[in-house]
Amino acid sequence: MSLLRAATSISAFTLLSRILGLYRDRLMAQTLGASWVHGTFLLAWVFPNLLRRLLGEGALSAALVPAYAQALRRGERDGARQLLAAVGGTVLTILTPVCGVVAVASLLLPAEWLPAPTHGGVPAMRLLLALNAVLFAYAVPVCLTAVYSGALNTLGHFALPAAVPIVLNLFWIAALLLAKPLGVTVDVEIANFAAWWLLVGGCLQLLVVVVPLHLRGELLRPRFGLPERGTAAFAVFVAMGPMVLGMSLNQISSLLDQLMAYYLVAPGAVTYIYLANRLLLFPHALTAMSVAVAVFPKLAHEANEPDRAQLRQTLDLAAAATILVTLPAATGLIVLGEDVVRVLFHGGEFGDGDVWPTVLTSSCLVAGLPSIGLAQLYARAFYAVGDAATPARLAVWLVVGNAALNAVLLSITNLGTAALTLSSSVSATVNAAVLARRFHRHAPPRPGLRHAWLRSSAATAAMALALPWLRLFPATAPLWQRGLGNVALPIVAGVVVYLGGHWLLRSPELLALRARRQRRAKP
Repeated sequence: MSLLRAATSISAFTLLSRILGLYRDRLMAQTLGASWVHGTFLLAWVFPNLLRRLLGEGALSAALVPAYAQALRRGERDGARQLLAAVGGTVLTILTPVCGVVAVASLLLPAEWLPAPTHGGVPAMRLLLALNAVLFAYAVPVCLTAVYSGALNTLGHFALPAAVPIVLNLFWIAALLLAKPLGVTVDVEIANFAAWWLLVGGCLQLLVVVVPLHLRGELLRPRFGLPERGTAAFAVFVAMGPMVLGMSLNQISSLLDQLMAYYLVAPGAVTYIYLANRLLLFPHALTAMSVAVAVFPKLAHEANEPDRAQLRQTLDLAAAATILVTLPAATGLIVLGEDVVRVLFHGGEFGDGDVWPTVLTSSCLVAGLPSIGLAQLYARAFYAVGDAATPARLAVWLVVGNAALNAVLLSITNLGTAALTLSSSVSATVNAAVLARRFHRHAPPRPGLRHAWLRSSAATAAMALALPWLRLFPATAPLWQRGLGNVALPIVAGVVVYLGGHWLLRSPELLALRARRQRRAKP
């Protein structure tokens, strides 16, 4: 029940953040369209985000949480504070010069030296380098934010870290709304203007998590320099090495997709992949990611118990919850894909010709949502038991396989960017299946998870059959009518049909939710 409460708290704030994020993406699409400027901006944006997801939200956070939780469980509060200070200082020691060198090199390196398309006599690489100089600096505060958010989660505070992305979305939206009133009207200038606002927003994000840790007395001054061998901080970074590979599959696959789209399809085609990822992240953050973040500290605690039966029970509960929420979310987005894309992004510079490529690209990517969620969950389970090598080795092979499958699908099909996202979904499915199988050696499997798949699949099939009949308005109807009648109403009705299917099947997952509500209703 505490796991469910934590996941619900994360989902509530994440929902607001994702709504703001979709509005931000709508403004970007309608301001810049699927142009080379938009594609170049998104390509520049993906590099610091890769650092954030690997070092902050991904590998470093996954390595820190078990060590931090273990120190707190032993009652070593000062040791936990020293560990956090050492990890934060090491991040600053490593990232600050790296980002500084990249920023200076981006300003000094001639754009003509690097391969990139030319538009109107202007090399796209010139814009990419200018954006890199600003956005790489953003990686420093945002990686620290993710580290401190992991500490807050371990201390039992989930809502505030989940609310952190709201700050960045507000700054991004403000940049797009204020650009033209402030005289910034050229597309290249708008891209640079937004980059500076993102840097400021990243710094304010850091304050959101630093202040509560400081007020609780859990935050010491960062200890600059590399950690000494034999210390807890050194062990965290040693454990992080394999985790960088183990948790990098989705991030590196996304970067690979965008690079191949930029060079092999068209610079503006990056927009389709980016919007597909945004549509994927909306349900992913509300469902699978919320479950994985909430359950990880619990798995880290239970992994140290002699009998790992409780860990397996927790893991199976989290896997069943992941299936319960991701399968209908993926199916619903595929069935309602065209209406969703038109309502969210169509208009301005984003025209009719951009709708279908975005729909197809999104559908192929969203199909892998359950597998992405399960793979991230099982990867965290491996880290909780101290096995970082297995996810790392598998990730290396899958990244190579994903690149090869990308090239094959691009050459033998006319799917364009959809071929790239289809390859990513296949890789995610293989990743989840192999990780689930190999975790058996750490904790023997229990019966029941296959039945969870069957129940959720049956309820999802009923929902998918009902959704097309719930659309009320044609594509020519006003935006608000299509938003309410073709997206919001079908989603609400689809949830009712889906839960009704689970009720008819007497699903244990649904009964657990009902039992929780009944316990909370008692005085």
